[in-house]
Amino acid sequence: METHLLDTDSYLFVPFNNLVEPLQNVALNKQTVQSSTGNAVGIPFKGVDGCRTEIWGYSCCTHTGPQQNPWWRVDLLAVYKVTAVTIINRQDCCSERLLGAQILIGDSLEQNGNTNSRCGVLESLAGTPTYTFQCNEMKGRYISVIIPGSPKTLTLCEVEVFAVRPCICLD
Repeated sequence: METHLLDTDSYLFVPFNNLVEPLQNVALNKQTVQSSTGNAVGIPFKGVDGCRTEIWGYSCCTHTGPQQNPWWRVDLLAVYKVTAVTIINRQDCCSERLLGAQILIGDSLEQNGNTNSRCGVLESLAGTPTYTFQCNEMKGRYISVIIPGSPKTLTLCEVEVFAVRPCICLD
């Protein structure tokens, strides 16, 4: 009989009534779009394909062209209460490109979703490829990453969105 272990890299664990309930990555294989594609390999789907490597050569990262306010977005196809968003940054070069990136959550597609509420900002590079932002159950269908300002290039190697379950939100 085979034994299968839970791949804990794809889950976030949070306390629930003195138990630890794993939260699934609800962005995995969902629909994505970005402001431009600067390299034929850097298509937006690479941000949610489950490939967690931070090396460009493995064809696992997104890549916009250099532009004003580049952005990337995933459609969760339902409204969720988002607990956390994890971003895996490129490490073989260019990791500084992600500095200043904002993580936005909401239901609006106004200005490509870039007017939604902010969960966090990548304010410094800590020498690690992985950054997790606590979103405190922000509600939203769309998760966007934008780098505001002068012409920049946005590269993401994976975006993971951890949420409890689809939200039946009455407010």
